[in-house]
Amino acid sequence: MYPLDKLRSLSKPIAFGHYSAKNDVGGVTSWLERMLLRLHSDGVPVNLLLHHFGKDIEESSILSRLRDAGISVEIETRSLFTEDDVRGILAFLNRHQPQIFLPQCLESMYYAGSIAGRFGLPWALSMRSDDPLYWAIAEMVTPETSGGMLVGVSEYICNLAKEKHLAKYTYTVPSGTPLSPHTASFSDSPFRVAFSGRVVEEQKRISLVLAAMVQACRLDSRIECLILGDGAARTTSEEWVKAQGLGDRIHFLGRLEPSAVQAQLAQCQALLLMSDYEGLPVALLEGMASGVVPVVRSIPSGIPEIVKHTQTGLLVDDTPEQAATAIINLANNPDLWLRCSLASKLLITQNYSEEVCYQRWLNVIAELSDRSTVRYPIPIPRKIPLPPPHPVLARRDRRKPTISDRVFSKVKRLKSKVQHFIIG
Repeated sequence: MYPLDKLRSLSKPIAFGHYSAKNDVGGVTSWLERMLLRLHSDGVPVNLLLHHFGKDIEESSILSRLRDAGISVEIETRSLFTEDDVRGILAFLNRHQPQIFLPQCLESMYYAGSIAGRFGLPWALSMRSDDPLYWAIAEMVTPETSGGMLVGVSEYICNLAKEKHLAKYTYTVPSGTPLSPHTASFSDSPFRVAFSGRVVEEQKRISLVLAAMVQACRLDSRIECLILGDGAARTTSEEWVKAQGLGDRIHFLGRLEPSAVQAQLAQCQALLLMSDYEGLPVALLEGMASGVVPVVRSIPSGIPEIVKHTQTGLLVDDTPEQAATAIINLANNPDLWLRCSLASKLLITQNYSEEVCYQRWLNVIAELSDRSTVRYPIPIPRKIPLPPPHPVLARRDRRKPTISDRVFSKVKRLKSKVQHFIIG
């Protein structure tokens, strides 16, 4: 039986868990919304539990669209990770009695998954990034010991998980991206460079992105830049750009709907990323799907799997000078740009499209469904032992980024006020 036919025939739903926030444009949230809508339209039973970080659940970025499509969604306001959070997730699972549980992002979701997994409910730890937080979670939960599996968005993440002895078997499933109806074309008047994503310093290193853009603009009058996205560093970034006298050439467009992002990217010739760590960034996949040539900081993660230097894009170090030089090199070399543009679009179409990755997820979910031995109700302990904080999270507790930046960082700051846990 084909995986989709098997999932359609399930008598129990596939349950997902995720965070929710106002104006959230995170890659995981975008993927989850598309995934749920696709499964639902394909006749696969699904439901979702959201832990909303904010005062008003109606401000959730995905709640109304999923409910309007007829998908069962439960949402609860949360501000801290506590035993009650874990009990609430287990209670959700008992109410809906799913065949599989696919938690995303939050430690409380993974922790509940590990408890339910010990009672026969298959689940997956989705490693979306080379973020130290994900490694902290994986080190503590080791899903294979509690009825789960580890799914990574890149070969690098999966191979490293094996090297760290966090899993014997892993599955590589990129998030994927919808194929764009738009195709970029070469232009050197202007030559547009885009950054797409959260406008934050942690991970995305927006200061390096802007420094590279400023240098490129000063070295070549044909360069024009777009910042697509929002985040805590946006205001200070705009002020800094204006102070450099380049407010008329580096434009901040704010948060855009996915279709508008694709359209804007296709008007550009290059996409610039200078992150400290990534998985396979959705913004990078989106740009390459339109033939926009990536100029990307060379970090191990999954970047080298899709950006081959001078073949599908340009790899640079962590200096704005080298990134600016690469941008100008592309602007001056139409043949190099065209070669990279065509190859990058072909690569995404063949291996990283939403359709290709959806089929891979169907295979993973179908395999998980075969493992299910759960009998409901799952016992909910009166006292849930919370393991001691992992050193990574203990360090992060002393930081103070905001939820509009990164829901994880917000949670870590709040955790400094209470006893908190990481998966055990």
